[in-house]
This record gives sequence, structure tokens and C-alpha cells, in this order.
Amino acid sequence: MTTIAMPAIQEISKENKHYIRYFNERIGHVPNLYLSMMHSAHAFENFYHFYERKTSLSLREREAINLVMAQLNGSHYCISAHTMIAKLNGFSDDEIMQLRRGRANFNTKLDAVVRLVKALAQNKGHQITYELTTFFDAGYSREHLLDTLQVVGASYMSNFIAIALHVPLDFPEAHALEKNGPNESD
Repeated sequence: MTTIAMPAIQEISKENKHYIRYFNERIGHVPNLYLSMMHSAHAFENFYHFYERKTSLSLREREAINLVMAQLNGSHYCISAHTMIAKLNGFSDDEIMQLRRGRANFNTKLDAVVRLVKALAQNKGHQITYELTTFFDAGYSREHLLDTLQVVGASYMSNFIAIALHVPLDFPEAHALEKNGPNESD
């Protein structure tokens, strides 16, 4: 396994220096995932602008999608980060575990979006007719669908960066997802 060290602050490009100050002032540190992207003068800024774009989805919907994607992609870093963020946004431990499995029995509308996301990721966008119908029947629009797909795309980027670069965990470690049966993902 090749480990790619986090860049030293003095190695970070001038394009990224203001982000270092911003995160230090806002949350007290720069998350390792973001810091790892600063090996490039442009990768983090491009990712961050895409990640922080305007969307029709609520923060809770986006976190639910991020949890499903991190679990399906096996990104322990992102599972841990989004577990913490989900807790800060009012999700219980049980709800987080359900979301990681690609369901939300506690909320019909949220269940429709996470089941769609799980099907999209597992089937690479094919054979999602049932999930897509359920999504629209739950009250989501075409705008919500496009915004959902963008969250999925951002999740792929962050998940694979965390995995490929072996980004060290700097969030509380999330518990492993226990298998509850043959249809559970982990």
C-alpha cells in the first residue's frame, strides 16, 4: 500500500492558502480529505465550488445521499465524516445505520431518495424505473433528480480520493455496518 502524505502547509500553493485560513478559523482545522486535495493548486478549489453549489436538496437529504455513497464505495473516511455531520444535523444512530444501508424507514420521502441513490450506484444508472417512479411519487421533481445526481457525483470524487490517497481519519471513527441479512449492503 502506497501512502501519500498530507502536504505540509509550506508546500501548499498560494491558490489554496486562503482555504487553510478559512477552515482553521471556521472549524479549527482543515479536514484531511480537503488537505489531501491541496497537492494540486486547483483540485480542491474545483471540488469545493462544486460541492458547495446551490441545490434544491436539503442538507439532510444531501447527508443521506453521502452516507449511502460512502458505504457503497467503501470509503471509511467519508463514512466517518458524514456520520458525524449527520449527527450534527439531527439524525440518530439508528437512522444513520439505515441510511448507510440505503433505506430510511423513518421518513417516506427520504426513503425514496436513498433507495434511488442505492439503485443508481449499484446498477450504474440502469434498471432504476421502480426507484425513479417512487422518487417522483414521493414529491421530488426533475430538478431534485439532477441535484441528486450531482451529489452522487461529488460523493464519488470525495470517496475515491479518500480511498486512493489513504487519507488518515480525522473524525470520530464510524462503527462498522453489521450485516442483518442477505439484502443488506456493507
